[in-house]
Amino acid sequence: IRIMEDGMRGGRGGGMRGGRGRGRHNSGGGGPSHGGGGGGDQWYNDDAPAPVVLMVHGLEPKMNPMRLFNILCMYGDVNKIKFLMTKKGIAMVEMKDIKAAENVLRYVNRMNVFGSQLNVSHSKHREVVIYGPPGVLDDGSEAVQVFIRSRFLRYATPQKAAKNRQVEATKVLHFFALPLEYDEDFLLKLLEDKGCPTPTSISMHKSEVCSAGLLEFENADEATDTVAIANHLQGNHKGIRYILKLAFTGKKSMPTGDKPNSHNGASATSGGDGGSKDD
Repeated sequence: IRIMEDGMRGGRGGGMRGGRGRGRHNSGGGGPSHGGGGGGDQWYNDDAPAPVVLMVHGLEPKMNPMRLFNILCMYGDVNKIKFLMTKKGIAMVEMKDIKAAENVLRYVNRMNVFGSQLNVSHSKHREVVIYGPPGVLDDGSEAVQVFIRSRFLRYATPQKAAKNRQVEATKVLHFFALPLEYDEDFLLKLLEDKGCPTPTSISMHKSEVCSAGLLEFENADEATDTVAIANHLQGNHKGIRYILKLAFTGKKSMPTGDKPNSHNGASATSGGDGGSKDD
């Protein structure tokens, strides 16, 4: 089981049951269960919101838990994602609360990703339960991932939540959190190397803390594929660590004032939306 926490790998197989329940304690009388031991429930305080489980159908083989998370995280915090090994193309998703689930139902249902339309519906299950070692998907990634402590959660605090807007998928993306040292050419090459669709325009703005801006694609489907692949990409370039964060803007096209001239298959200029490394 992969637990997403600052890029660290966690979990040790075994019988972890991970629902965010109300007032549930480890049946053995000890602390929280972290897998590998026995079937005790993980403990959360009584004030934790009740999670909501959704079923997602229509997932292409290119999809995995992290790529699905990259899309869902824009609409609410995700607890767990479990791809079903016996029913291909289907995943169970445990959202943190009802508001997050409603956002996903509104904005992600019928969204096209990798040429397939996603269908999202409520599940009869109250939590995503994890027993035993997870399966392995075609791309080598684990079929189950836990995001409860991920630093990529965008609604974990009121301050973080206030920075987000829930909008439908359109062909213009907002990118942010790149180091100031990086330019348009770096971003275009990064997207190309990862197999993303080629943007038709790019508009970059350098604030006091980071590089941010807009990416425009031929259509909303290409923008959505890019979010699935490239959101939260991180690495090291010329000794400088980077992370790329993406979000839908809701814009049908890039504002005229930000429309630049052609540049290496896309357009590039300064200007566009600002951003913060902590967004």
